[in-house]
Amino acid sequence: MKQKSIYERYTLKQKIDISKRADTMRTLSSELNKSQELAKQLSEIAKQTEIKPGETNAMSLRSSSWYSTIVQEQLETTENRNKFLQQEVDDNRKILAKAVHRKNKSEEAWHRHEAVEQANKEDKFEQDLLGRKRNISNFGN
Repeated sequence: MKQKSIYERYTLKQKIDISKRADTMRTLSSELNKSQELAKQLSEIAKQTEIKPGETNAMSLRSSSWYSTIVQEQLETTENRNKFLQQEVDDNRKILAKAVHRKNKSEEAWHRHEAVEQANKEDKFEQDLLGRKRNISNFGN
């Protein structure tokens, strides 16, 4: 079995790193989408709980105010979470792009290394072939 070169191993390591970062990116994006959907739902609930003009009593006013306060707190928490998740997604996207760039560079180095090795093998083969031809022609004299 052929031993893998350092370049090939490094490229494989980069591919594994990209795979892990892509999984993290998918998870963060999914969580961000869920959190944004929750924020939309809470906004709708907040709109529905606004006190409507008309005849209201103190009890309904107090309960509506309490419920509205709770919804607003949850909405604020969700919006803060959205900001945090968006920042995480942006940071992770940059890291992922850098990892892909490193992988591409390592693949290029790996292919250059293989091309040099192949050229060296071909040169050695040609030198051996020329040496054999000289030995054969000297053998007959």
